[in-house]
Amino acid sequence: MSFVEGTIKRYLFYSEENSYSVIKVNINNTDDPELIRYEPTIVVCGFFPKLEVNAEYRFKGEIRHHDKYGMQFNASSFERIIDNTYDGLVDYLSSDIFSGVGVKTAQKIIDKLGLNALDLIAEDKEILNEIPRINKKLKSIIYNGIIENREMENTLIWLYGFSISPNMAMKIYSNYGIETKEIIKENPYILMEEIEGIGFKRADEIGLKIGFDYDSDLRIQAVIYYLLNEYMSKYGDTYLKKARLLDYTLNYLNSGSEKIVEYDKVEKLLNKLIEKAKVIEEENLISLSYLYFAEKFIARKSMELNYKQEHINDLAKLIVNFEQMNNITYTKAQKQAISLALNNYFSIITGGPGTGKTTVIKGIVDVYKMLRNNQIDTELIKLAAPTGKAAKRLTEATTLPATTIHKLLGYDFDGQFKYGTDNQIEVKLIILDEASMIDCLLMKRLLSAIKKSTILVLVGDANQLPSVGPGDVLNDLILSNLFPVKRLDIIHRQAKDSHIISLAYDVLEKQISRDIFDKFEDRVFIRTKDEYISAKILKLIERTINHGYQLLEDIQVLIPMYRGYNGIDRLNDLIQATFNSENKHLKIEYRGKKFYYQDKVMQLVNQPEKNVMNGDQGIVVGINDEKELIVDFSGNFVKYNMKELDNLTLAYAVSIHKSQGSEFKIVILPLANAYTIMLRKKLLYTAITRAKDMLIMVGNFEAYKRGVLGNDRKRSTNLLRFLESETKTNNNQKTRIEDFLD
Repeated sequence: MSFVEGTIKRYLFYSEENSYSVIKVNINNTDDPELIRYEPTIVVCGFFPKLEVNAEYRFKGEIRHHDKYGMQFNASSFERIIDNTYDGLVDYLSSDIFSGVGVKTAQKIIDKLGLNALDLIAEDKEILNEIPRINKKLKSIIYNGIIENREMENTLIWLYGFSISPNMAMKIYSNYGIETKEIIKENPYILMEEIEGIGFKRADEIGLKIGFDYDSDLRIQAVIYYLLNEYMSKYGDTYLKKARLLDYTLNYLNSGSEKIVEYDKVEKLLNKLIEKAKVIEEENLISLSYLYFAEKFIARKSMELNYKQEHINDLAKLIVNFEQMNNITYTKAQKQAISLALNNYFSIITGGPGTGKTTVIKGIVDVYKMLRNNQIDTELIKLAAPTGKAAKRLTEATTLPATTIHKLLGYDFDGQFKYGTDNQIEVKLIILDEASMIDCLLMKRLLSAIKKSTILVLVGDANQLPSVGPGDVLNDLILSNLFPVKRLDIIHRQAKDSHIISLAYDVLEKQISRDIFDKFEDRVFIRTKDEYISAKILKLIERTINHGYQLLEDIQVLIPMYRGYNGIDRLNDLIQATFNSENKHLKIEYRGKKFYYQDKVMQLVNQPEKNVMNGDQGIVVGINDEKELIVDFSGNFVKYNMKELDNLTLAYAVSIHKSQGSEFKIVILPLANAYTIMLRKKLLYTAITRAKDMLIMVGNFEAYKRGVLGNDRKRSTNLLRFLESETKTNNNQKTRIEDFLD
């Protein structure tokens, strides 16, 4: 690693979102022979706070040669160089860092305290009492400026020592400031709760490095909290039995460890978490507090929204007019769905593929406009879906503008929502498609931003997989029997001709269709043994490409498991090696992952500062000299440094859960015996209904059969219980009011 010492000449770029800086620096000193022979300025790039122009800094990092911008210095750390001369110290103290300190005041300080003035002030700010006309406020400004500048540099360097990227280090420092080191040394596990992108394993790595015992109380509490989070994320539940959580924690702590942690200690520390209200216990059921209160809020707010509008005259006539104008013939159920949506402030429309949900959505919007003589501002009507792909599909199907739920709620680069309880959305009608994908946290956030006077319509397929995140919101709302629900169950003529859709309904009814092995234009089942599935998939991809389909845009392999011979990870590597090997010389590798130019990739976490969300798919369009990967997410070009590659994975094959809300021209669905532990009706149904033009099933019929006949696991959630409680509360209040009136 080299260093460059120089004076900042000017800023070429600075990002307020993530502190990424591009700075022109006059070189004063360096240990790099290439730079010694180079011109007296260099462009320095890196993640650091806004530095002072005309001040001198030392940057540590490496030289990079950029094809477009030439030679650059990629800095991983920096420190301010204080010129210990009289003039240098005066310039420093009278700089922008010390607001209110002019040249004359700075001279007085140096004249009185000497060239070690900064050290003396840092040791004891009261020494400034010796300087005339320095009041209490100015004394604090000078002292804090010196301390903060030193502490920031020291803290960032300390954080880099834990293999934390400069970007993440700045995020941590921005959160905790000069107290960063003290806070982390006292409790490193706080990072997993308060800093997005830092999980338990990274926090634990820091904790063990700085000397926390394996069986320390803080670590065990962090393990309990981590495992409860992991369980909720894996299974989608919102509570876990206390005894099971304790066993789960003990197994984790004592697996392969020389130290044995006792049951009583873990139970005692779990009870401490309950006392702190980080987790909630009710009837020996443990919930994460944020999930518990999210479901409580959903129950209360949804009941508040659950009331009818005033009677609307001529609604049926307007629906007929809409049919005639658009040459549409609605079924009785579709007309009832439109009426239901416009007669209630909160309603649910559910149905499978081919039942005309999107046609109903268009009808709701246009009939709503007709009710207002087409005088309503279109900005007061919003269509949204959980993912960008689902929103795009909704726009294509209805020709109406649609957005993601996050964008609807004003989710910004800092991970903050513009709209919520204190700033609700000014709209009249909101329709949410693919509602089965909405987890309880997003639903809570959404409902908090909706006014009581707004019509809210949830549209979704209740037979699909529930959300990736915890909760089973759509199904719980439907099962409560408290809300207006319309089920669309008539398959339209065009959909009836689809063998993909007919197979999907066979799966729902747990029927093995007689024509399962027949070859159709849109569906085929290729039987083969598990050991041949991978090779067969590669041949199928080659064949579909030869028929004019695009690997990156049209073809998607859907698999329920990541590991194993026919798992997502291995299939991705095989497809990459087979169909993108010509670009293997243009690659980047990190911790066993390798990405080539033109690879299909998927984002694994939310990164609002980059405007990219969990589940977004993109294409690798560049790998630059700074070892940064550039990914095109439908026009949003995102850079990833080496340490951010954990946020990406190959996406030639993805999980069925991750495919929700998307549709692909060609779906290749392997069916291996190894999958049977996961194959269930909803999983199979969701995978089948992702195919638009062609569904290719390849593998073992027994695996398919077990999937069709397998019973889905009902998620353990609190929402139904909370809705029942809200209903009782409302009924009791109503009774008290009626008694009073009597």
